[in-house]
Amino acid sequence: MSSVEARLDTLEKEIQRLKDVHEIEKTFARHCINHTSKNMSKTISFFALDEPTVSVEVGDRGVYVGRKAIETLFQDQYGAAAWKGNLLFPFLTTPMIEISGDGKHAKSAWRSPSVQALMPKDGNGDADPIWLFGSYAVDWVKKGSEWKILHFHWYRMIKASHYQGWVKDQTWANGGPLPNSPDLLETTYHNPYSMESIQDSIPGCPKPFEKYDGPEWMNKEQADVWGL
Repeated sequence: MSSVEARLDTLEKEIQRLKDVHEIEKTFARHCINHTSKNMSKTISFFALDEPTVSVEVGDRGVYVGRKAIETLFQDQYGAAAWKGNLLFPFLTTPMIEISGDGKHAKSAWRSPSVQALMPKDGNGDADPIWLFGSYAVDWVKKGSEWKILHFHWYRMIKASHYQGWVKDQTWANGGPLPNSPDLLETTYHNPYSMESIQDSIPGCPKPFEKYDGPEWMNKEQADVWGL
């Protein structure tokens, strides 16, 4: 291969990497915009449901593994919430996306501020206005020309009443598994804010990598990941 051919090959790979980063940004934005009570059941379309290890971890709800468990979460549990009066409005900031050297996988993280309005379970009374802040760590696998979520982890930092704030209101900090949950794996990490907690740099920014080596990077301190 001549030097010109080598440079063209390198350039083509870099262009494809940038295209993949942009496609993942757009796909996850669509995921967040879809995140409404009315559309919750459609969330499963963003996941690589044909992968046996596909998983979702949300706060301290446990780890949902496999197609059936994820369908239960988004269709039967979250999908059962009332449409009227509920508000789920997440934002995405600080996109951190690394495409594997072989182009088959990606690791990513976002920080996410959010506002919510949650109706009482019996449907009576006013909705509770909620602050919800946290981070996403997401592993991706490329299926043909599409990127699908392989592992999804939502790290809840604060969830609190708009009126009381996250220092005084700790009622939402720890909820445990949802009612009627399938068999779950244990929560791998949950450290929401309290006056007794010590904040970690988790999840950190993923490092460049050649081949996918699992989701363990998500729960490591950024300083450990990057050797700081």
